Amino acid sequence: MQANGAKFAALSSGLSVSHKRSLLTPRRAGGACALVAALILCCWAAEIHPSALFEAGAIASVWSFLRGLFPPDLSPGFLRVAVAAVGQTLAIAVVSTVLSIVIGLPLGILSTATLWRRGVLYEGETESAGMRMMSVVSRLSRALLGFLRAVPDLVWALLFVVAVGLGPLAGALGLAIAYGGVLGRVYADVFDDVDSRPVEALYASGATRAQILLRAIWPQAVPSITAYTLYSFECSVRAASVLGFVGAGGIGYEINLSMRLFEYGQVLTLILAFVVLLTANDALSRFLRQRLSTGTPRRSSVRRLMESALSRAVEWTPRGHSRSVDGAATRIMPLILATAIFVSFYAIGFADGRLLDVGILERFARFLAAMFPPDLDPAFLSSLVKPLFQTIGISVMGTLIGIAFGASLAPLATSTLVFVATDVAGRHSLAQRGARSLIYYAARLVFTLLRSIPELVWVLICILAVGLGPFAGTLAIGIHTGGVLGKLYAETLEEVPLKPIEALRASGARPIQILFWGMWPQARPMLRSYTVLRWEANLRVSTILGLVGGGGLGQIIYINVQLGFYARLLTLIALIYGLVLATDWVTDRLRLRSACA
Repeated sequence: MQANGAKFAALSSGLSVSHKRSLLTPRRAGGACALVAALILCCWAAEIHPSALFEAGAIASVWSFLRGLFPPDLSPGFLRVAVAAVGQTLAIAVVSTVLSIVIGLPLGILSTATLWRRGVLYEGETESAGMRMMSVVSRLSRALLGFLRAVPDLVWALLFVVAVGLGPLAGALGLAIAYGGVLGRVYADVFDDVDSRPVEALYASGATRAQILLRAIWPQAVPSITAYTLYSFECSVRAASVLGFVGAGGIGYEINLSMRLFEYGQVLTLILAFVVLLTANDALSRFLRQRLSTGTPRRSSVRRLMESALSRAVEWTPRGHSRSVDGAATRIMPLILATAIFVSFYAIGFADGRLLDVGILERFARFLAAMFPPDLDPAFLSSLVKPLFQTIGISVMGTLIGIAFGASLAPLATSTLVFVATDVAGRHSLAQRGARSLIYYAARLVFTLLRSIPELVWVLICILAVGLGPFAGTLAIGIHTGGVLGKLYAETLEEVPLKPIEALRASGARPIQILFWGMWPQARPMLRSYTVLRWEANLRVSTILGLVGGGGLGQIIYINVQLGFYARLLTLIALIYGLVLATDWVTDRLRLRSACA
């Protein structure tokens, strides 16, 4: 027996050693060294120097800023300014969403592969010049959508500021172009993903493409189209808040002006107004999605757990009253929507015929002509190498800071870890439950505040601490990303199946053990996917942080716009487009490896 035990121990030791050797392959060792070298290069490019945060001047500047925030400016005159800025931001978001639908829907239909490039409609027809032409048009439409969404929305707004002048009209047009590209790509993907059986049935009966689109594809796609359009409106509201930093209207203009005048009490008032706007916008979007969904969604296990832990009573609404209210809301909703659209277009400036003014059209034509041909001078191209590396370094290091911050607070914002159901043995006292509730909602509030304040505002705040340059941009992206990823991480951990968690809790496992052994293995693929997608978004954002002093390509864009070097501006836009395409390729490879792992 002892000999067998010794043999088993030796065999186990040998397997362990061989397993460790298999982990330390030359390929993996080389990949690890390359990753470390890339991180060092990104850290150098982003000009990370943490000691700057602890210098006496930086601490004094931050303390002066925090002290100046209070009390917020609640004077009637400034409140009127804040309300007007919020209204203008909403109007820009409404107009840009409507125009993005007008742009995205036709391009999305043309980009739908099952209509023009593959599937039964394409394979069932005899090849002709017209069919080949439509296939080329479909591919060109998809490439155009990729270009429209690749260029950051703030760059589009800056271009329209140069073309049509300062004000909310330029901002609305810029957002319409950017989100038209996003919606068009989403619409095309939704049309491609519908059930093909109704399409094949109508095609077999002799229906045209237009009839197939209206009768087979569109009815299936309406719920997804509506949901994505509402989400696009939410994104437009957030994007409209920073258009003022390039002179395109909205609440961002007032924030930028108050920061430059050192009126920090006004800054706090505007930020609070913006947080209220985002909260109301999120609530309205959820309400509309619930109205448009079929049936009333059942309460999730997470919500039931929270209600049980907090001993909340569930309110009951009489069914007849609910139906009457629903019927009235259904009748009045189109009228409210039409009124909001009309008022928004009027407030933005479409009613005064500015777009039809000959002077604006001539200026727009001169602006476009001045962009061609692009400036490909070797000296200018070589001067873009450092800002390009700064942009990449800002995105990578900012994302890492956000991951560290979000992951450290996410467990405190995960209800399935913080709260304990009333039927669990050894449940906590009322005081302990109150403390857990306080921790949970405090963490959630931190995430809400961090992600509600736009990156460009965070850049202005970070400049007070560390000065102009890429380090301020890195900190700004890290702070904002911490709020975004923290919320996503917490919600992902909450949505994992509860049975393994309940089994671990029944066996006496601690919360940290439940997190690492019950939640992490199930949530890891989704957490990795969210992280990669957020880095992709941060790379796009890092190209515009230089517009307010955050370093990277944005600073070069702003300088060339101010100097009127529009041929160089076209070169910079092409560079950003290429950078985004490269990022898409990298993130696709990372997601593919994650899916195969």
